[in-house]
Amino acid sequence: MAEDFYDFTSAKINSLSNTEKQIFNFVVRNMHLVKNMSIRDLAAACFVSTTTLFRFVKKLGFSGYSEFTAMIRLTERTSKNITIPNVISKKDYQEDYLKNVIEAVKVISNDKIDLFNRIMDRYPVVYILGLGLSADVAQYLRRILTVLGYHAETPVEDYEINSVLKRIKREDVLMVLSYSGNNRKLARYIEQIVTVATPTIISITRADNNIIQNMSDLNFYMFADDISIDGIDITSRCGMIAVIETLMYKRITELK
Repeated sequence: MAEDFYDFTSAKINSLSNTEKQIFNFVVRNMHLVKNMSIRDLAAACFVSTTTLFRFVKKLGFSGYSEFTAMIRLTERTSKNITIPNVISKKDYQEDYLKNVIEAVKVISNDKIDLFNRIMDRYPVVYILGLGLSADVAQYLRRILTVLGYHAETPVEDYEINSVLKRIKREDVLMVLSYSGNNRKLARYIEQIVTVATPTIISITRADNNIIQNMSDLNFYMFADDISIDGIDITSRCGMIAVIETLMYKRITELK
């Protein structure tokens, strides 16, 4: 049996049906729960039959449900949070770092890319929210979008958000960058914006179930090992950048 769920399944994702892709997304975001679920429990959580779920497991290449959950447990256990420099070796971190970036790109389905392109075909005004390290990524995304001919803004301060509240329209896009997906300040900003307009919300967050992902119309997920020094978050945003660049380069291809 392969040692990593993502490596084992990545080549098979695009062959899944829409229903199976929804099951896959649920599994990836809720590995900590799925690892202990029976096939009936998971089927109920995904609103499908056990027959559909068993067919999904076989389509991913597993011999059965037990092998499926065994690999999830192994993957979930080996991707626990880490702190440097005392816990892991430099060699291990380099390998995990590269794998996280690669997996962030591998799990982007063609359906999600097509939906993203349909949204961006409208050439909406794009408001990008990001705090902490994600704020720097937001600036990078704004520059790319500007080069592609979009009007893009990166409000950060409360007064800038207040300005957005007066101008944002239903046909606009709100892009939210948050590694944890549980940033309360960002969630509050989204709630304020949704009360005055209902823009399309596109987010990039970590893979597990989170507040911002649940508030989004379209969510892309990244992988990273949580890293902090003296309580300050320095978790890599390279997975987030990889997702952005994949979407943007695909967008450039569409425009040619």
